[in-house]
Amino acid sequence: MGLLAFFLISLFVFYWFPIRGGLKTFLLILIMISGWLSIFELVAIIEARPWVAAPVLALIGLFAWKWRRDKKKHENTSTSMDSK
Repeated sequence: MGLLAFFLISLFVFYWFPIRGGLKTFLLILIMISGWLSIFELVAIIEARPWVAAPVLALIGLFAWKWRRDKKKHENTSTSMDSK
């Protein structure tokens, strides 16, 4: 969890504070490395506690399904109005 926290704090500092030159490049490299390693940490957390991740993944899936359904419905509506 410490690596994930380091990644989020570094990302916050990078975007919200004015940093210049070499320090900004160094911070960007740290963000990329810690972000890559945080992916493995998140996968380990999900493997250890799948009952915690399942509702979150289900909500993300439902959101994506609803968004695609609404987008498709909107495209069908605009296509039918164009043909009239």
